[in-house]
Amino acid sequence: MSNEIRGKVSATYADEASAKKGATAVLDNAALQPDEVRIIGPHDTQFDQKLENKDKKVGFFMLKTHMAFGLIGIVLGVFFAVLLAFYGPSYTQNSPIMTVIALSILGFFVGLMLAGFISLRPDQDGVVNQSREATHDGKWVVVVNSPSHEKTEQVYDILGKTALSVSSSL
Repeated sequence: MSNEIRGKVSATYADEASAKKGATAVLDNAALQPDEVRIIGPHDTQFDQKLENKDKKVGFFMLKTHMAFGLIGIVLGVFFAVLLAFYGPSYTQNSPIMTVIALSILGFFVGLMLAGFISLRPDQDGVVNQSREATHDGKWVVVVNSPSHEKTEQVYDILGKTALSVSSSL
């Protein structure tokens, strides 16, 4: 599932010309598609769309992770409830149905919490915050949505040569 959401690299530039040079260098050297490289100007009103250009894909990824982890949590809850019903304390052996219900609900909610942590991608907070602060301060930002970890590292190295600052997600 994690391959569906790509890595992200953000580079800050002082002016538009240097930002365009950085974007061109990425397109020429990293073999990325033009829609994977975006330039965000100072105080850009379409900041969110340029930073995350595939909202539907992100939403579908979040839905799939929540469904999968919720189901895994239920299965694990039932498994542990069955173990407790056979080998656990007397109160779990005397009421196996209630044990299954309680642990499957607990497993479901733990699964949903884990899915939320994974799908929210906290590793991208640094990229988003740096980009937001730079555009707020009147700087230009080049944002690259890379298809793989190797491309993320390659783009980071390319932009690191010319940018004021660079940050990337995992």
